[in-house]
Amino acid sequence: MRRVAIVITLLLLIAAAAQAEIEIVLKNSFIESMKNHATISINMTVDKAHKKPNAPSKDGDLHFAGRASEVGLPFVAEIMNAKNEKDAVDAVHNVEGTTTKLPIVGAWRLWCEHGGNSEQIQGKTVPKATTTNPDHVFQVHPTTKVGDENTADALVPIDGFKTKDAQTAFTKYEDIPCVIKKEGTKTRITTVMAGFNYTEFVIELNEAPFMVEDGAFVQSKALDLEGELLVRNRRMVFIKGSKPFDAVKDAKTGDRFHVLGVPRINLALVSWRTRNGAARPEVLDWSLPYEMVIVGVYDGGVPEAEDE
Repeated sequence: MRRVAIVITLLLLIAAAAQAEIEIVLKNSFIESMKNHATISINMTVDKAHKKPNAPSKDGDLHFAGRASEVGLPFVAEIMNAKNEKDAVDAVHNVEGTTTKLPIVGAWRLWCEHGGNSEQIQGKTVPKATTTNPDHVFQVHPTTKVGDENTADALVPIDGFKTKDAQTAFTKYEDIPCVIKKEGTKTRITTVMAGFNYTEFVIELNEAPFMVEDGAFVQSKALDLEGELLVRNRRMVFIKGSKPFDAVKDAKTGDRFHVLGVPRINLALVSWRTRNGAARPEVLDWSLPYEMVIVGVYDGGVPEAEDE
């Protein structure tokens, strides 16, 4: 009985930890500068890197943790399908543990998958990472350039990886609690842990793509693989130079794509909520604003919509 009680207690503690609040404090200037950008360019001090890429069944990424003044938070960068990106992996390992900065470009991601229990305050001194997975809410994932190596061609579906179920993932995304509070020159986002990376789903464009300097944004419906509507309107992010961007750049309203995506906090909506919070205080307590970075497009077409 005592062993059963211990197991139950541990399970309850794990469940409580999964719902523990995470505090993210961002500079308003950072929010405004990044809210309509697909990517970020940084000079990274690589503290710790995986010795080799994850197996495809584990997601196929190479993770490396470090510091960069452009981010101002603990963070991890990830090369997708890294087994095919040997030169980029070597570039990471060549500077790992040194003071040599490695130029990195990739999708910026704020997402509370490994947030830990501490406040994540942008601009606070970031300690040297001693593991490839320090407590963090910021990622550069996926990378599109590592040093001189182009990794944008790695933004394709991961052969051998079991993707997240679309209905389960989007039900979770739509229901993540959030409180946003403007604090002078900074904004505080209070939320909880959230996972569900690499979700496979279908998008139906609600408009033509809106082009920006480093990619494109497009408001879209999200559907499951049977064509069942999950979300009516959500912003999708496409990175210039990637296959997903090439697939969508000339698309029109109503076009559909079978895609692989990862979620991130939508800073454009964070900005909108803080600007409108005084007149409409309820918007500061709406669920977590998110968007999907499209990191792969599948061949073979998409499911047909079900009759209503």
